[in-house]
Amino acid sequence: MGKFSTENIVDVVIVDQSRSMEKELSALPLVSAVMSFEPDTQQIAIEGHDHPAALDRALATYEFTSSHVIVMDSDAFPIKADWLERLDDISLALVPGSDKNTHPCLMVFPVRLAHKVSFSEGYLDRAHGRGPDTGRRVGTQLQATGESVTLLTPTPAFNGYRGSFYLDGSYYHHGHGSFFGGDHEQYRGFVSQASEKLYRDKLVSNRFTLSPLDVAALFIRYLWRRFTNRIRLALAGPSTTPR
Repeated sequence: MGKFSTENIVDVVIVDQSRSMEKELSALPLVSAVMSFEPDTQQIAIEGHDHPAALDRALATYEFTSSHVIVMDSDAFPIKADWLERLDDISLALVPGSDKNTHPCLMVFPVRLAHKVSFSEGYLDRAHGRGPDTGRRVGTQLQATGESVTLLTPTPAFNGYRGSFYLDGSYYHHGHGSFFGGDHEQYRGFVSQASEKLYRDKLVSNRFTLSPLDVAALFIRYLWRRFTNRIRLALAGPSTTPR
């Protein structure tokens, strides 16, 4: 959040899903607490992580001194100074392509309603192939309170190839950024490591478009990745992690 934070941001709380980086994360600007929790084995058994349970525990145990809670993903951040003033009392990012499923890349709601929010609702049903991902039902939960809820529609970034803007281009969500930087091997294989480095270089310089050369490079990497994954699958079998 860094240079786009304001005096209205009173606490930054990080939920450390690595459960091993408290010292490093505590040293970041504005961070007042780093929280981690015992693993939720039921959720981890489904897709290798327990993000919903960790967020629920943070909401339930942290003593907020602010008026609102702002939930942000590790790969989402403001890119313009006016992002905070564009938020309504309850503002929730929509999943791209949906008009009701919400995404924890950006969620804002009053502290007094935090007990109404469950990031885990329905998540265990994913074990049977039909449950929602983390926080997808938060919009429905808060709408059930009878209060006005603003659903934030995303627009494409990077020429439509990667990432989304919210709040009229004031906020960016990369999407699957944790797949690249996390320690879950089954997720690291879902994104091209080389392509992510290209995007990262652009993000560092606050550029969100691709040149024709960039598009060509991404396409070549895509073809090469498909080819090498097919070879790896043929040689080592279906248990091999893709790259």
